[in-house]
Amino acid sequence: MPPTLGLRRALQSRGRGLGFGQRTTPSSVCLFCSFATRPSTLLPTSSPLNKLRATRAKQQEAPAVRPRYQSTGATPLRPFISTPSDAVDAAEAEPIDPRKDLERALRDLQTLAPNHVNLPRLQLALRNLSQQPGHESIRVAFLGLTTGDKTQHTARELLRLVLADPLKSAENWEAQLKAHDPSKPLIVHIGPPEEQATPLSLAASEHVIPELTVPSHIYNDANLEMLVMEADHATVAQAGEQPHNFDDAVLVPAVDTAATTAGHSAPIVTPVHMAVLVADGVLGAASILSLPISPESQDTITAVTNFKRISAEDKAACPSLVITSVEAGAQGLDLFRESASNAMKYEALWTEAGVGHINKWLRANVLSPVEQEGTTKAPVRKLIESVLRNTSAALQAAEYRDMKVSVEGGPSPHTIARLNQALADWAKDAHEELQQQLEIAFVGEAWRQMNWWKLFWRVDDVGMLSSEMIAQRFLPEAEKRLIFLAGRLQEAGITTAGGEKPVTYSGPAVPPSFPEGESSVATTATTTTTGSETKGTWPAHIPFTRNYLLAETVPALQALAQKLVLQSSTLAGATTALGGMSWLSGFGVYECGAIAALGIVLSLRGLQKRWERARDFWEGEVREEGRKAVRATEASIAELLDGVSPEVPEDVAVELEELKEAKSVLKRAEEALARLE
Repeated sequence: MPPTLGLRRALQSRGRGLGFGQRTTPSSVCLFCSFATRPSTLLPTSSPLNKLRATRAKQQEAPAVRPRYQSTGATPLRPFISTPSDAVDAAEAEPIDPRKDLERALRDLQTLAPNHVNLPRLQLALRNLSQQPGHESIRVAFLGLTTGDKTQHTARELLRLVLADPLKSAENWEAQLKAHDPSKPLIVHIGPPEEQATPLSLAASEHVIPELTVPSHIYNDANLEMLVMEADHATVAQAGEQPHNFDDAVLVPAVDTAATTAGHSAPIVTPVHMAVLVADGVLGAASILSLPISPESQDTITAVTNFKRISAEDKAACPSLVITSVEAGAQGLDLFRESASNAMKYEALWTEAGVGHINKWLRANVLSPVEQEGTTKAPVRKLIESVLRNTSAALQAAEYRDMKVSVEGGPSPHTIARLNQALADWAKDAHEELQQQLEIAFVGEAWRQMNWWKLFWRVDDVGMLSSEMIAQRFLPEAEKRLIFLAGRLQEAGITTAGGEKPVTYSGPAVPPSFPEGESSVATTATTTTTGSETKGTWPAHIPFTRNYLLAETVPALQALAQKLVLQSSTLAGATTALGGMSWLSGFGVYECGAIAALGIVLSLRGLQKRWERARDFWEGEVREEGRKAVRATEASIAELLDGVSPEVPEDVAVELEELKEAKSVLKRAEEALARLE
């Protein structure tokens, strides 16, 4: 049965001619688009998001219904009402209809993102959702590709072969279809004879789109409509330059209709569920093969090429095309209608024509299987999936464009947040490394070789052992990760000043007495010295502190060890000499030995106390200098990140909020579509 609101009513605007891919700037609006309001600007006060929120707020603030019976001093009459718990139970028990939920989500999407959704296709999807599941009207367009002023008859003839019944003689609608001018669009309704509307004359006024009602024993119950028109090959090829918009361009053809008697035309978009691209010959096959028809869209867009004679080489050379021969199909159909004895010839010619592939493709997508009766038709589901997929891509592109505008000349807030988190992770790992590595160093073999009783034969190795500990255990991995973090900052555009010159990090202050050349960390970073402060392409606190410990504290520890050994040896030798002199003076051996022993004990005790105190002090100094280096490095990078604060324009911020709300509605629509049967 023809749909209540079909292509005939959608295209009853006056005119003639055709257009393709002109839906971006139509001078008149199709019936579907007329239901949607077109916002002029995205101002904060009149944005679709604010309008939707205001509507919802009004619905929530609606006053409660006043009770029917008022109190007049007597006991008021009370209607039977359910308790709140009963109401909650009833609400929980009521099943959620995914079809209604999807329809509401699509209407919200139409309100929130009218500039990012294909409104004609969205209106077609809403119309299908308002129909009974399994009985939605399906629209199929037969588009004949033309080059120049040459008309294309193949699409019209192919449609006649698809709908013709070989068991019947030629019907009136076939003659009318043949007599129709192929340069003008034609609407074909499929329905049983008793439900056919009175067909319009094909020679009617030039301001009316002709239409025809055709019976078909296969598609009578499919609620099917077909549009036959020409499409300019150059326009189709131009639409194919953008693969993500190709489906929308093909599935929303534009029909030019005369808006006035003076000949002014106005394009009207006519969304369809499926499309058949028809071309002639080798050039037509080459033009179709150049179009970006993805494998995922083969159920909605199919390509047909007509050849007068078909060979096996032609079919093998074009596996993605449906090769047909309308002349062979028409000849076989006429032979079978003349006499049933021509059945063998008819079968051979019909197989050569390849019309069965088109019928198979239509039946697989238009007709619902018996076991799926009452479920949404596949073309409707694919239409909604395509609309949601293209809308999601448009929203992401708009969000990327707005973010690029908002952070032009600087990184985005999301990038700054990620870098701040990376800095916090680096500082945490650096403190852990400092604690663990120094703990290993100060309980290791090198540190034990510098015990006080080993100084007499290890005193010259103190500098080498302590330098080795500092070089191997003082934040080596943290420095490598710091260089990587500085590279991430430079990649994000944070370390560029005006986009010309890299920003140098402020390093530690160099004391005036620091030896020249030792403050430089040129072995690990490119630094400059300005006054008493070092600067580099990454914070140089860690290498600077390491060099400071190696150049200042290690030589001091070495000198102290040599001094203590010398003092201890001097005191022990002096007391031993005093004991010998006392023995020569006549004192006893015990007295003289006691004097020597006392001096040796005092010297060793002094060596032990002073050396252990020096070791503990040096160990604490290394730990503290490491903590200072990590904190100073973190503060240097944090200061740079805090100085980057991109300001988002107000209109861009409002649009980003609207895009965020639209993406949430889009997600709700995708979830409802997944539940739809």
